[in-house]
Amino acid sequence: MGVVIGAYELGRHFADGRPGEAFAHARWLWDLERTLHLPDESAFQKWALGWDGWVRAANEYYVRVHFPAILLFMAWMWFRHREGWPRVRAVIAVTAAAALALHFAFPLAPPRMLPGHGLIDLMNVYGPSSYSSKPGEGMANQFAAMPSLHVGWALLVAWGAIRYGGGRLRYIFALHPVLTFLIVVVTANHYWTDGIVGCAIVIVTLWATSRIPALADRMPERTGVSLPRDSVGA
Repeated sequence: MGVVIGAYELGRHFADGRPGEAFAHARWLWDLERTLHLPDESAFQKWALGWDGWVRAANEYYVRVHFPAILLFMAWMWFRHREGWPRVRAVIAVTAAAALALHFAFPLAPPRMLPGHGLIDLMNVYGPSSYSSKPGEGMANQFAAMPSLHVGWALLVAWGAIRYGGGRLRYIFALHPVLTFLIVVVTANHYWTDGIVGCAIVIVTLWATSRIPALADRMPERTGVSLPRDSVGA
């Protein structure tokens, strides 16, 4: 799995270098979201900046939580819930491959780079930032906004914690994808559509893996829980 994630990150970097297409796609997507009446990312950020005391915490969440969360989730599955590991492993590998294919096919400049809409690059202004101040520099591909696996994998972590975990406290993990989605948009790193597509890729892959007998993750029966449980998630 380390190789899979490493290949995904390296592949994202190789997908860089098409700024003309990335900005054309960004303008097209912005107009499409307005046609679909999705909330305006710029207006959302301006509203949120009415109190900027949360900004550094949001940036820290974006930079520090994503990969540690998915790595800890994988370790938890491997050591504590081995019955679900094959399915989780397949979902991570397939979603990473699908996201990488989209990075190559649809390079997309993030909202913070889109001129004319008043969006602020909160990570560079307030810190910390995981990106170079100039596109094309550093290891991160800044034209890989579509889809957002920050959001997609946050949804996967929440699904896994609720499906395989025990006790009512496990439902608190449902906040993780919600917070992640709001943070990636308000920091102007992603459009709403990026998060929606990231979630859709994870949901479709979860559904597909639930139909493969070799990836069956039958849950041990619990007192007071009626089986079978929803194959896609709580």
